[in-house]
Amino acid sequence: MPFNTLLLSCCLLPGKTSYKENGVEISIQPASGETVLFFLIDNQSNPNCKLRQLLGLSQEGMKICDLIVFYAKESKRIICFVELKGGDVKTAKGQVITTYTYFKKFLKKSEPSLNFIAKAYIKSNGSAPQEIDKYKQELKQTFGEGNYDISKNSDLGDFLRGVEYQPKGKRNKSR
Repeated sequence: MPFNTLLLSCCLLPGKTSYKENGVEISIQPASGETVLFFLIDNQSNPNCKLRQLLGLSQEGMKICDLIVFYAKESKRIICFVELKGGDVKTAKGQVITTYTYFKKFLKKSEPSLNFIAKAYIKSNGSAPQEIDKYKQELKQTFGEGNYDISKNSDLGDFLRGVEYQPKGKRNKSR
């Protein structure tokens, strides 16, 4: 089971609720009653994590996402696949989808009764590419409505908690 590997290997970042790579950062401030675990699964950043081999993702050229973030509150269980990118959103999209696909396939074989919500979060510091809507559609097909985001926001909290983004509207000018 992947969680045994994640928990008992060097994939777990004990006590960490933030991660920074190449100037791109992600974090969450856990609230009361929440459990948040960060797992650094990318081989370039964490060669001691063997999740890639366990899931069958070790073929030449296969890219996986940087992190798996586990979030739990009450009966809710979320596994979020996170990629931090300076700008290449297309590659990031592929990385989270590939990692989730192999993770899910492995879980179905080893623990078919496990129930969780899968989410994907791409934190990008670059400008949004023209194809962003196409990438979002692919993420929606894989993860479902409301379970994916491509964002410049480094705070993962609202996304994991399911708080919908409220765009800032025009301010009312009082006279």
